[in-house]
Amino acid sequence: MKLKITLSQLPVIPPIREEVYLPITDVNPVYSVTYNLTKNCSTTNKFIDLCSHALHTSVYWCSYNIYKDINHSTYVTLLNKMNSIIETINTSDEVPDIDVSLILDVTTTLSQDSKLNALHSYFEQTTKDGKHGSDISLLLEEINQIVHMLEGGFHDDTSLTGFQSAIRLAQGLGATATLPLTDEDYGNFTTDHQWGDLLLDYYTVGKDLYNAATTDDVKLVTNREVCQQNTIHPGIYMECMPNPVPYHTEFYYKWCDVNNVKDYYDIDLPMFALGRVVLGKIDMTGTTDEEVSKELSKCTGITKVELVDE
Repeated sequence: MKLKITLSQLPVIPPIREEVYLPITDVNPVYSVTYNLTKNCSTTNKFIDLCSHALHTSVYWCSYNIYKDINHSTYVTLLNKMNSIIETINTSDEVPDIDVSLILDVTTTLSQDSKLNALHSYFEQTTKDGKHGSDISLLLEEINQIVHMLEGGFHDDTSLTGFQSAIRLAQGLGATATLPLTDEDYGNFTTDHQWGDLLLDYYTVGKDLYNAATTDDVKLVTNREVCQQNTIHPGIYMECMPNPVPYHTEFYYKWCDVNNVKDYYDIDLPMFALGRVVLGKIDMTGTTDEEVSKELSKCTGITKVELVDE
């Protein structure tokens, strides 16, 4: 079984996020990538069943986020955009104000992780509080996306062509069909992610323990607000960074020791397995890494997702 994803190459300034009904047939130019789904993997088989259900109708719902390497100019643009969102939210009576001390410094290249952690926590807590109007909901999700883009910093090399995309599918705007992750599924988690991997996406609002460690979010642990991935779902992650960020397992376990994480969580349980499930690998038939990277660097949206029998 293969999974084919078709993407729009219409120009859009990041961050790139959309909730749409697919397929979209009136966009040009487009580019397609096909993945060979992992055989003999119990988790991938469950994913295929759920994905088949989501794509069963002629029109289906898709939510996606696209992340690319950004240069300093775009980095500053995102800092300013976050500050603008904070100001807009603070003029609304629909959600709590954001502390003005979290306004980001647009003049520095130094880490602002503590502010980004607090902004992400605001996104989590406010989203969990309930449904909001569409305008506020979009702003809250924008906070989430900009935080993750800013956490990656910027690159002076504007020729970088790193590309990542999270894609979530459903038959409609109702509840997405999911299955619980079992101990066997957690056994399929791996930290060895390569360019061209198709990963089972993290499908939970909040941070898992590894993310908490890498952002030094101790408060998340002491408040017992860690959110481990717990479902299989029609949600995927395209990993096409030139050098995917490795999992720093030694750092992770040391951080857990230093911060007494075991006082709050049993990190030896299968649910705390590091990594993600590799659902498939990109099909390189008739193309090259360079060509795929070049074309993906132009992509800004998703227009169609389909399962294809081999």
